[in-house]
Amino acid sequence: MKFIKKNSNNYDVITNRKIKYIIIHYTGMKNQKLAIKRLQSKVAKVSTHYVISKKGLIFQMVDDKNIAWHAGKSKWGKDINLNSKSIGIELVNNGFEKFPKNQIKSLIRLIKTLKIKYKIKKSHILGHSHIAPHRKIDPGPLFPWFYLAKKGLSKIY
Repeated sequence: MKFIKKNSNNYDVITNRKIKYIIIHYTGMKNQKLAIKRLQSKVAKVSTHYVISKKGLIFQMVDDKNIAWHAGKSKWGKDINLNSKSIGIELVNNGFEKFPKNQIKSLIRLIKTLKIKYKIKKSHILGHSHIAPHRKIDPGPLFPWFYLAKKGLSKIY
C-alpha cells in the first residue's frame, strides 16, 4: 500500500512495541489541510499514524513502529493508555456528516493491511469512544460499524 507522507514530530520512540489495537477517530475539523496542520502542531501535541481524506487519500504521519499521540487517557479490558499498543487512524470528518464511500473504502483497505501485518483481532478494532467513553464520541454515530462488521473487520458496537 502506498501512502502520502506528512510527517508529524509528535510521537514517542519505543523498541519492539506490540501493536494490538486499531483506534478510529474523526478529525472534528473543517477540512484535511487544517486537520493535518493540527496533527503536526508542536503546541497541540497530538498526532496519528494515518489520516484518510474524504476522497480516500491516505496520509502517513507517524511510522507504525512509533507511538502516535492519538488515544490519550484510555482503557480497553485490562489495557490502559492505548497509545503504546495501537495504530491511530483519523478520518477527515467534522463529526456530523456522513463518511464518503471512497474514504470508507480506503479505511477498509488500510485496516485489512494492518490487521494482517500485526495480527490484530477484529474485537480490537475500536473507536476512540470505546476506549475513552466519558471523554470522546468519535468516530461518532454516523460511522458505519455494521458495514465493517459485515466485512469481518470489527464487531458491531
